[in-house]
Amino acid sequence: MSYYIDIIDQELAENSFIIEVASKSGIVLAWNGSDAKDKLSVVGSSLEFDIAHIENIDAKFIRFFTGNEIRFKAELRNQSDDSLIWSGYLIPDTYDEPYTNEVVFVKMTAMCGLGRLKGKYLPDDYYRDEKSVIDILCKILSLTNIGLNVYFNPAIENSVQKDYDLIFLDTSDFYVNDKKTKKQDAYAILDQLMQDMLCVCFQADNRWNIEGINKRHIRKYTAKLYDVNGVLKTQIDGLKLLKRITILADKPPVTMIPPYNLITVSHEREPQSFPATISKESNEGWSVIAGVVGEIYATDWNGNDDYYCQAYAPDYFNSVKKEYVNPEIGGMSEIQPFDENKFINLKNKIYLFKDQKVTIKAVFTIIKYAREMSDLLPGANFNPLLYQFLLNDTVVFSNRGVSADENQNLSFDDGKAELSFEWIVPVDGLLDIKIWRPSGPIYQTNIVGFEITELSISPVAFAETSIFTDVISDEFTVDKEIDLVYADDDTGFSRAFRLGKIKEATVLYNTILIPVLYSFVQNGKFYSVVNLKGANLIKDNINTVVYDGGVLDNVEVFYNYNSSEQMVVKTDFAISTGNFSVKVYKNDDVLGSRDSWMQWTDSVYKIETDRYQKTVCNVIRRMFNEASEKFDVVALDAVKFNDLILFRYVYDKQFVPVNCSWNLDENKTTLTLARAIYRDSGDTGPNPENIPPIVNAGPDIVLEGNQVSAVLKATAFDVDGFIVSQQWVKTFGGFGDVITLPSQLETTLENLTEDQYKYQITVTDNDGATAFDSVSIVRKKNYNVFLDEILAEGGEGSNVLHYQYKFRIDPNIDPSFNLLLKGNSGLLSYNDGSATFKIFKNGVKIFEDNLVFGVAIQIANFSIGYISTDEIVFDIMQIQPFWPDINFGSSAVSIGEIEFITGVGNVIGLPLVGQPVPGI
Repeated sequence: MSYYIDIIDQELAENSFIIEVASKSGIVLAWNGSDAKDKLSVVGSSLEFDIAHIENIDAKFIRFFTGNEIRFKAELRNQSDDSLIWSGYLIPDTYDEPYTNEVVFVKMTAMCGLGRLKGKYLPDDYYRDEKSVIDILCKILSLTNIGLNVYFNPAIENSVQKDYDLIFLDTSDFYVNDKKTKKQDAYAILDQLMQDMLCVCFQADNRWNIEGINKRHIRKYTAKLYDVNGVLKTQIDGLKLLKRITILADKPPVTMIPPYNLITVSHEREPQSFPATISKESNEGWSVIAGVVGEIYATDWNGNDDYYCQAYAPDYFNSVKKEYVNPEIGGMSEIQPFDENKFINLKNKIYLFKDQKVTIKAVFTIIKYAREMSDLLPGANFNPLLYQFLLNDTVVFSNRGVSADENQNLSFDDGKAELSFEWIVPVDGLLDIKIWRPSGPIYQTNIVGFEITELSISPVAFAETSIFTDVISDEFTVDKEIDLVYADDDTGFSRAFRLGKIKEATVLYNTILIPVLYSFVQNGKFYSVVNLKGANLIKDNINTVVYDGGVLDNVEVFYNYNSSEQMVVKTDFAISTGNFSVKVYKNDDVLGSRDSWMQWTDSVYKIETDRYQKTVCNVIRRMFNEASEKFDVVALDAVKFNDLILFRYVYDKQFVPVNCSWNLDENKTTLTLARAIYRDSGDTGPNPENIPPIVNAGPDIVLEGNQVSAVLKATAFDVDGFIVSQQWVKTFGGFGDVITLPSQLETTLENLTEDQYKYQITVTDNDGATAFDSVSIVRKKNYNVFLDEILAEGGEGSNVLHYQYKFRIDPNIDPSFNLLLKGNSGLLSYNDGSATFKIFKNGVKIFEDNLVFGVAIQIANFSIGYISTDEIVFDIMQIQPFWPDINFGSSAVSIGEIEFITGVGNVIGLPLVGQPVPGI
């Protein structure tokens, strides 16, 4: 087979040279891979060739010497049908020509472009916005300027969302440091994604190939083909070339690769937190000098009804202020009433998951009009600022309304008020915070507004590293450690693959006008002067700046232009009057469950629902679960990087190239071959190993009330054959139920009269191997709960009250169920009295809270696990030593929530309150 190289001048759009004559062994196409099949990520390729110089002319090919790295495109084509085999660009800044009067050969090298991604950067929005994985990969490969389509066949898929065009990354993570100041180049981003996705990127067959390392040895494939812009062109179903090679050495060296002993896959996780500028803005480089008002809009708070959170020099704490005129500086203040519509709330809500324990803290500080607070209006320091913490738009903490707990109120006795909540999150959902515009006069209360001095949320007992381990063969000593930068995370705080955009702008926005103070022209460029607040707002919303009804392009903001007091906006045309209009969009978020964000599968096995790290373990284990061979050979004929090799060692076995260098003139290829172990191995040995099938019985089923039927729906898959049979059987439960089609994956259950069942499905493949999985069925019943009084001591004439209450549930829960009881104790004492609250579980004290001396009330939260054999007793004791006859009230215990951790049910009778009757 004959080949030729076409060199095309991209600037002149013409063929500069068709290379038909080269030296012997002068054309080599090489893929620079690795020596191991799990160490491939970005495999660049190069075409080395020389051109015959048969004329006695100096600098015959000097025009190929250029600093333009994409001027001369080299294409390797098949002479017989003109088909494109490989394309790249000549390496710039190089030229090598011997000084002689004989026929010489000028050496040249063309590269595929992957290496040139080093030092190249993506557009700015790829370091700011949420982009799909496909969009990111295609944009990176477009920087090679080769213009090839992208073939995509990944190693790992999401169990629910198979389309990587709908799986997203937060590209603001594409920085080298946390300060977001140094960008990663395109090559570094591509390399990291390929490592974490267990894929390899290379050029072959006139396309970019992104292929899972577990897919390289599978001959029959289904993949998606995208154009250079990330638009899906088609789905490809095809067969890879399977070549039997003839090696050019009698006894090539064979290296045995042992199985791995232990695989460890880790992922660094970020706890949920508020943005760094949630309470205090950072100075981006402006100076407050003469003529500059040190005031900016808050970055992380939405405004509502034209009311906004703002930050003020010198500290730039985010603040909520009253909107009144102080009569001491002219005019009468209008005392406006509280306005429900004027509030601020979080621009980015915080996703919390069920049963997560978090600590929330907030500190608010009064902004005073005068230096002293001696003239405060009576009562002005108690709840002058109204707030709400909401989960899924349901209030969980607030100082609004008479039902607010004591620890939720804001008391500004010393000019500051602090909140602290330790909270077990009841359901998956989004946390929001609302803070209303303060009402009331300034001139009487002396309060201008409030600073958000501190706001934080901290998950309790948060594991910063998620680790999965998998033991393959403890008879061997080689361990595999993988540190993933990107994995899974439903909160959206860690670097992870997301099944939705959580920072996407909604259709809702605030429009803020920025007055143009004046303008000037310098060096032919147009500048408009605005205040600091407007300049900062424009810079933070650079893509939504409007003037005269049109969105402005190429806007730039300069603080303190030429070290002056001017804050200027550079535009493409002169703007000297009127207003800039800035659209500040509100962010959307993903509502509802994010369980699918944490469910992934080996794309060969298809039906698993594991965490991402566990899926990586699965892929590596299946590639290295037995010893395999590696060969370094020189073979006759052409071999490309994506070919499959059939090679006889003991018997026919299938291999994949991990390193490949094809000499076109000599028609031989230097190869490093790794044995393919996964499925479809092509082995012809006497006892080829069968890979067992897998089966998923589906999620557990809950029966409602008197429901007597249900549907079982299993999925099964065999990687190296097919499923020949499946069978459902009941393994737990009463008599009388009916499995209508026990030999089908999907069947209906009838006559389910009991409260609990368990069914198992067993599948068998064509080689007789089996797999099984189970599904549980439980009926959701009503459970009544009580606090039974079992002790009552003290009363009138006594200085002691001592009561005990025992928790009871009727009917009692199944032994396999677990409950979580959540509540609080309220301790009350007067003067020199004291109060004690204790919880005993099965006779052992597990909780105690004490309050001594003074008039006070103290609240403590608790949570207690409960199973059917537990006995839980709450103990309340109050002592009033000097005034035994006083009707001193009583402490109490309250259980407000009971959750089924395992099992299901409806709890009736909440809240449960145990409180001694005072003075009896």
